[in-house]
Amino acid sequence: MSNKIEPVSESKSFPDSVIIIGAGVFGLSTALAIAKLHPLTKVTIVDRLTPPVADGTSVDTTRCIRSDYLDPIYGRLAKQSQKLIQEDPDLRKHLFQQGMTFVCDGQPSRFTEVWRSQLERGKSSNPANYEELITREEVFQRIHGKDSRPPPLSSIGGEARWKTAYCNIEDAFIDAKESIQIYYNRCLATSTIDFLCGSAVERILVNDDKAEGVVLQDGAVIIAEMVIVAAGAWSNRLVYLGTRVVPVGHEVAWIKVSAEEEARWKNMSITTNMSTGLNIFPPYNGEIKILRRSPGYKNTTIITHPEDPSRKIQISYPRTIVSNPNDVIPSDAEAAMRDNLREIMPTLADRPFDRSKICWISTTPTADFLIAPHPHITGVHLATGGSAHAWKFLPLIGDWVVASIMDVLPQELVEKWAFDRHTGDSDQNAPRMDGEPQELRDIVRYRL
Repeated sequence: MSNKIEPVSESKSFPDSVIIIGAGVFGLSTALAIAKLHPLTKVTIVDRLTPPVADGTSVDTTRCIRSDYLDPIYGRLAKQSQKLIQEDPDLRKHLFQQGMTFVCDGQPSRFTEVWRSQLERGKSSNPANYEELITREEVFQRIHGKDSRPPPLSSIGGEARWKTAYCNIEDAFIDAKESIQIYYNRCLATSTIDFLCGSAVERILVNDDKAEGVVLQDGAVIIAEMVIVAAGAWSNRLVYLGTRVVPVGHEVAWIKVSAEEEARWKNMSITTNMSTGLNIFPPYNGEIKILRRSPGYKNTTIITHPEDPSRKIQISYPRTIVSNPNDVIPSDAEAAMRDNLREIMPTLADRPFDRSKICWISTTPTADFLIAPHPHITGVHLATGGSAHAWKFLPLIGDWVVASIMDVLPQELVEKWAFDRHTGDSDQNAPRMDGEPQELRDIVRYRL
């Protein structure tokens, strides 16, 4: 399947005016795709903040650019997208191709099975890109050098978890914030794209099951023929998504490192443990970022049903560093991160976090995106459900959204990203640890 989407015939016309709610990866990419493929359409991007949105899922110091997927469709699309990033003169300045090391504990589990299957699939397609690390000593030395030795088992509870691994040397990481700034600047330079930032959307304006625009929280009304909901973890306040997309928060922290440490570790790969859920990024701008793919956190809130004002419903809704700037990650998250570090990067295990946050992900049951028309509101199109792995598709997502609107999206993607896709191959393309999200309000911590 080609990543190139051509304009279709006038048998189905594209809307003359479009409102995109959300200025993240989905929103900015879609705006530029509309401008490219339908240059007469007027696009208005609405967001509560100016991009790069400080607490948006799309904005962070670093993001993974990888093609290690069990699903061959995502694997193929990820390779296409990475090629486009590498060919983009602006984006490639912020791309660092240092590989990604996938570790597991080797114990029987779905995580070990995913790890083994990813390795087998990768080696079968391009064995030269894969370096196998058989022992925990080799895993440790991949970060710390050939003369290093992992801590004795007696110091980490007697059981190794960073035990066996492979590295895909083709993978990379990218400065997500700078890249979003590039896409924002490109939108600003496009005459058919306008921004309205600083006032969130209160609701979509709907008459007779047809969208006519949006109403902002300050009462202002914006009219358009189509509304595209690309609001990530904030989307379920605007349309009823049930369990199709649920915002789940995951813990992220940064540790300052010295110039000597940054030089020592500067060439390490992204290192992720599929069994424990910990990700460690290489040093970047004097700090190391770590995150954990835990079962996560929810923030249950009661709202008016977005499609039936007579009803109230409960949803999980982001509580972020913007709305609650003194929040830090829960104690169980910090303890788990430090426990992992004691085995794989012991000199950092007890170092204070420079900062931490909960990153809110629009999570779907199968880790497949939601790119589809609303099932019963004409003129609303959904572009969300990134599930912690959509960022790498920045150059392509917009084309897919436009193709979906025009009914020319390839059928395999229509089925994968449909509104009614609730079951499939679990979350194997972006696996989280087993368990249910915790209620954040019960365990929230504050910076004193």
